[in-house]
Amino acid sequence: MEKRPLNLFFTLFLLSYAPFFLPAQVANPYIINGSAHQENCNCYTLTDDQLTQSGSVWNKYKIDLTQSFDFNFSVYLGCKNDSGADGIAFVLQPISTSIGTTGQGLGFQGVNPSIGIPIDTWRNPDFSDPPYDHIGIYKNGDLNNGSAGNVLAGPVAVLPNEGNIEDCHWHSFRIKWDALTHRLSAYVEGAELVYTTIDIVNDVFGGNPNVYWGFTGATGGKSNHQRFCTSLNPLFGFPADQKTCYPTPIIFRDSSTSFGSIVKWFWDFGDGTIDSVSQPAPHIYPAPGIYQVKLNIVGNNGCLSDTFKQKIVIGSKPVANFGYTLPVACSNIPIMFSDASIVQFGTLNNWTWDINNGQQTFTNTAGGLLQKFSPGQYNIGLVVSTKEGCISNSASRSFEVFPFPTTTMKLENACFGTPVTLKASNADPSVNIRQWYWQLGDGSVDSSATIVHTYADGGQFPVNLVAMSNEGCHSDTVSGLVIIDRTYAFAGNDTVVAIGQPLQLNGSGGTFYKWEPETGLNDNSIADPIAVLQQDASYVLTVSDDAGCPTSDTIYIKAYKGPAIYVPSAFTPNNDGRNDLFRCIAPGISTLYFFNVYNRYGQLIYTSNNSRAGWDGNYNGKPQPMGTYVWMVKGLDYKGNIHFEKGTVTLIR
Repeated sequence: MEKRPLNLFFTLFLLSYAPFFLPAQVANPYIINGSAHQENCNCYTLTDDQLTQSGSVWNKYKIDLTQSFDFNFSVYLGCKNDSGADGIAFVLQPISTSIGTTGQGLGFQGVNPSIGIPIDTWRNPDFSDPPYDHIGIYKNGDLNNGSAGNVLAGPVAVLPNEGNIEDCHWHSFRIKWDALTHRLSAYVEGAELVYTTIDIVNDVFGGNPNVYWGFTGATGGKSNHQRFCTSLNPLFGFPADQKTCYPTPIIFRDSSTSFGSIVKWFWDFGDGTIDSVSQPAPHIYPAPGIYQVKLNIVGNNGCLSDTFKQKIVIGSKPVANFGYTLPVACSNIPIMFSDASIVQFGTLNNWTWDINNGQQTFTNTAGGLLQKFSPGQYNIGLVVSTKEGCISNSASRSFEVFPFPTTTMKLENACFGTPVTLKASNADPSVNIRQWYWQLGDGSVDSSATIVHTYADGGQFPVNLVAMSNEGCHSDTVSGLVIIDRTYAFAGNDTVVAIGQPLQLNGSGGTFYKWEPETGLNDNSIADPIAVLQQDASYVLTVSDDAGCPTSDTIYIKAYKGPAIYVPSAFTPNNDGRNDLFRCIAPGISTLYFFNVYNRYGQLIYTSNNSRAGWDGNYNGKPQPMGTYVWMVKGLDYKGNIHFEKGTVTLIR
């Protein structure tokens, strides 16, 4: 806390009223030695940031240790951490006001008899120091932590988490002596760090209760700017239940601290009003607003403090307001009431909503209300308040909440291709329906109460229904499922067989099967019967499912003498739909090994092991010329015999 010049107001105030308020001039009660020097009225430098310095400041008046004391200081240990040293010590001793040493002894080493509470910022291995800035209680000028008889408490870290106190900041430092319990303790930043219980008068000072107190500090091969101030800290607060809403009287409670006694208080309430007592009378501000309150104090040594400043908000009365955006209020939709309250001075922190003059109340700090209502007439009110204690008048709105429709629907399932009927019903006749909204599950929508609809495919179709009342309230969504059953009869691809060759049929597409006619079949009621033909035939397959939805398909079977391989002598690949492919017919051939075509140079230009495939007259995507080509074919019939044929074919364009 650097000392600053007095502001203009307090300078004029003190000049005008000094004869009444200021104490008589007090001579400096401190003896300054070595490198120490006074900075201002209550602050001193013990060592500048220079090597091999020693400074001490002693109060010239001895204190009586049979009486308790509670001394408050601020200390500053410089800005250099690793390269800074060595520290300062608060010391009690009866010897002299002109003692102190340099270096690692902090000006306290060798002072005997004495009690010292040093803040040590340098690690001395020969003193068994810990590796962090530390504090302890020692006697007789002995700072060696290995000396059990003279180490009364500590060492412990002077800041939490072994922090660095050479941090360019001021820190509070408090020394407390309880003469009744013989307890000596030290605090840094409000935390008690070390204490000891010892009869100082008899065990240290040989029965002599009168001692000097002061600070010593030293540097050696390392240095830092090391300082202390006797405390003179203005501060004020308010009662816990203090409201600051205009025109409430404001009670200011002084909580200033000083090393000694405080002899004067100088209050500026920020509205042109001043006072000079420790506890001013309750103050009423002339109007709502933001005011800056200032406080200075004068210690019994004649020193004037810095100015403590704090803004205070004298709150104005807030104006409650709110809105809601629904075009119509329906009983199945929560309504959001959005706060729009304002306050000129202060902070809104509470919203109280009232429904129908106290039937229900809701208090929250969210600034809004989401609420669902039953059908009926309503009045909703809002009162807001601020953290300063100001309360608004009530803002209110009246509105009506309408019931929403309740609907049911009747659906039916069907076979593919059959229209289905979907019917909506009003389950609450007291609510009139203006409009129906259907979603039929296949992308179709409708607005009739009864619908007849044909689905374009089989499957399961989720159906949704919503109704809107005359007032514009929508029902909840009613959902159902329409099932359209569809079978897919497939009797197989048309084929050829040898007369008398058993042919395995493979039907699919349903649950139940029927082949007609049943001639040549071993069982016409299964999916895969065996057919043995003596001539060409066709079969119609009808399939159905559990819902009884039928479909049909036909397979055509050509019966040849065989087993044999039949190959045409010519083809015309001109894309007219007739004889465009050159292929073999292989009734009774269960396995076709190859069907090859060669040009006149003996080059293989087509091969396949599928008799249904065929050569289109191209090779590598290019049409081949008219002429004669050689073919070869080889296969295995269903009896186990090999068939091999070859010949020529004429390509005609």
